[in-house]
Amino acid sequence: MARPDRQSLQALRDALPPLGEAGSVPGLAEYLEFYGLDFARQQAGVSHGTGTISSGDYRVAVHCWQQPGARHNLLLVHGYLDHVGLYGHLIGHALARGCNVVAFDLPGHGLSTGTPAAIGEFRDYGSAIRDVLAAVPLPRLPWQVMAQSTGGAALVEFARHHPPWPFTGTVLLAPLLRPAGWWKVRAAHALVHRFADTVPRGFAENSSDRDFLAFIRNDPLQSHRIHTSWVGALRRWLAALPLQDLGVGPALLLQGDADTTVDWRYNLPQYGKLFPGLRIELVHGAGHQLANESQALRERYLKVVDRYLGW
Repeated sequence: MARPDRQSLQALRDALPPLGEAGSVPGLAEYLEFYGLDFARQQAGVSHGTGTISSGDYRVAVHCWQQPGARHNLLLVHGYLDHVGLYGHLIGHALARGCNVVAFDLPGHGLSTGTPAAIGEFRDYGSAIRDVLAAVPLPRLPWQVMAQSTGGAALVEFARHHPPWPFTGTVLLAPLLRPAGWWKVRAAHALVHRFADTVPRGFAENSSDRDFLAFIRNDPLQSHRIHTSWVGALRRWLAALPLQDLGVGPALLLQGDADTTVDWRYNLPQYGKLFPGLRIELVHGAGHQLANESQALRERYLKVVDRYLGW
């Protein structure tokens, strides 16, 4: 299997048509194979479509997997520095449970446009969710949503600014609120952002899956810099976020107790204020990258997800 390089992925990004337009896309088959997303070839009856939608100043890359007899539509929202290509485990699991799946690259990530690893305001993430839901051509089935890390923050912004809430089931995987070491992060940002737009990224040991950790270091869609604008947007978001009922009902929150990326001991009760009736399940031994934890840990928490969502 050939490993795509940054140049070929940039060409794919430029070649993606508007979502819903027919036609072959050069480089798409290689992308799907490399990231293990070629479910239309692996599973009978599954079809795949991809393309872009407009969201503010961004062209957002969207993927849709459909299958006959589906009972739910699932929206999957990835975390910071991630992209759809890293979420094959969750996409495959949902397809096997009779869901259609929609997943998209957040602005500044993957095949979407935008300065890598940057964002003007977190509200832009919520607007991307709104625009994706308005554009995807899926059957009228109950919608559910699963979001990892910054994807959880994006869902909060969607709930705040774009009612009504369309989801019958909500699953949050290690959702972002305050990062670990937040006071140090704030102090560093206050100093560094005056002199630099980006800082080097360190690759965290955020999963017990050693193969994933090795893969991510050589993933051609990874940013190797952290943009200071993203930290500034996070600071403004946290300062302005009312920690009160979003009015969208409860959720299931799964959190690894070996997570050193977010300040989960602080975050969990705050998410309980946003989603009253929140059900919290700690995953012993799991790091921050729940979507790419070891198979044993994924199987453990996905049993909880299956029961919660009625899969």
